[in-house]
Order: sequence, then C-alpha cells, then structure tokens
Amino acid sequence: MPAHRLNNVPIALYFATHFYFSTYHVFSNLLLRKIVTSYQAGFGRSVLYVAVVMAFSYFTAFMETLTISAYPDYSFEDRNMAYTVGSAFYGIYFLVSFPAFSRFDSDIDNDNNKGQGRAVGIWETVVSSCGYGMMIMILLDFVRLYLDIPLIVGKSNVICSTVS
Repeated sequence: MPAHRLNNVPIALYFATHFYFSTYHVFSNLLLRKIVTSYQAGFGRSVLYVAVVMAFSYFTAFMETLTISAYPDYSFEDRNMAYTVGSAFYGIYFLVSFPAFSRFDSDIDNDNNKGQGRAVGIWETVVSSCGYGMMIMILLDFVRLYLDIPLIVGKSNVICSTVS
C-alpha cells in the first residue's frame, strides 16, 4: 500500500483499526448480553460467560490473523505458529477487553440482570480503560515469563530476563 507510514504501517490503517475493533466488540457485547439477560445469575452462567469470552477471544484473534495473511505487506516466518500460538497470545487482549467493553453497555447491568443499567461517565471510562490496559500488560508478561521468553526492549542489545 503506497502511503505515508508511521512505524512502517500506512497511516490510513491506524484509522481503520477503529471500525474493525468496534465491530469485534459489538459482536462480543451481543454474545455477552444474550448470556446475561437469558440466564439466571449463578455458577452455570458464570462458566458459560467465561467460556464464551475465551472462545470468542481466540476465534477473533485467529480470524484476524488468517484474514490479514492475505495482505501482501504481512508475512510470517512460521505460519502455523502465527495461526495457533500467535492467535492465542493476541487473544489475551480480548480476554480483558470483551468483558470490559460490556461493562460500558448501559442497557444491562451485569451484576443484577434487572435490565436497568447505569450511565458510565467519561472519567470512569478513562480510568477503567487504563486499568484494563494494565491488566492486559500483566497477563502478557505472565505468559512471557511462563514461556521463558526474554524481554528485548527496542533495537538495543539489552535483554531483560528473569534471574534463575
């Protein structure tokens, strides 16, 4: 795509992310709203909710990886690894963001299922979003540490690793 670039990504694609991430989260909200409004609160509904979040997170990440692979500017050293492990790693973002986004849905109240949600203000949205971002970073780092992958910062030769 011949265009002005930022970090070697066409600038137009930064704006495109808004509508496709909005689409992912609208579909997740539809799924999660259906669960919250169709089933009584309890252990079974909680298990279903978590299972749907996990499955839809992986599905969304996998489908984005699969569809983007047709774009000529993207290539993978190991396509199978990108589809399986890469999608699972990318899905971590959605594990947090799907339930977080549903909390901003003022039509339902996830806690009491009475169908009368509360309005969420801009300050609460900003503060909550910062917290959700930190939760994602922590989960990504836990997975990195579990897989014993060193943290390489930038293009420097400095490698941050855990002490054994």
